[in-house]
Amino acid sequence: MAGAARGLTDDEGTFLALLLRVQPASAYQLSKIYEASPVSNFGTSKGKIYPMISRLRDGGLLTSKRVPRGSRHVEFLTCTREGESALKVWLQEFRPEHLLLEDPLRTKIQSFELLSRIEQIEWLLEAKAQLSKKLDDLEAYGEEVEVPFQEWVHDNAVSALRSRLQWIDRVLLDLGRSKGG
Repeated sequence: MAGAARGLTDDEGTFLALLLRVQPASAYQLSKIYEASPVSNFGTSKGKIYPMISRLRDGGLLTSKRVPRGSRHVEFLTCTREGESALKVWLQEFRPEHLLLEDPLRTKIQSFELLSRIEQIEWLLEAKAQLSKKLDDLEAYGEEVEVPFQEWVHDNAVSALRSRLQWIDRVLLDLGRSKGG
């Protein structure tokens, strides 16, 4: 119950929710799911997964069982009832960082005065190209996988990318209208 009492971080909640959907699963299997996801905040590295597993196990939120596989053993993880309870609490909470998401592109534009007008335009065009590529990747990924409430989840990610692309277009338009540089 210690894990539920302290509350889950968003990384822990995301990890436990994934485990609950696919359990039992090995850390390797879970890391492959993370690796395949085009959603950047879902891209937790193996270096973060293993310490997180230890914390969640120590908190009683997941268990592990070693199972023989050929000449070695594989550790399979399962979410506990306490883990499910902690997940429910995590799911129902709203934190300030959930409402206005971090956006490094928005942050970088605050320092645009360091770039010439041409460099600003080039940066915006490159951002637009990369966002468009990410949108294509996300569309393809959405056709390959099945997750709970997929239509809603996919719509959110696609809408966010489209919104950022529209924002880049507005910045380009405003930059084209402004003088100097």
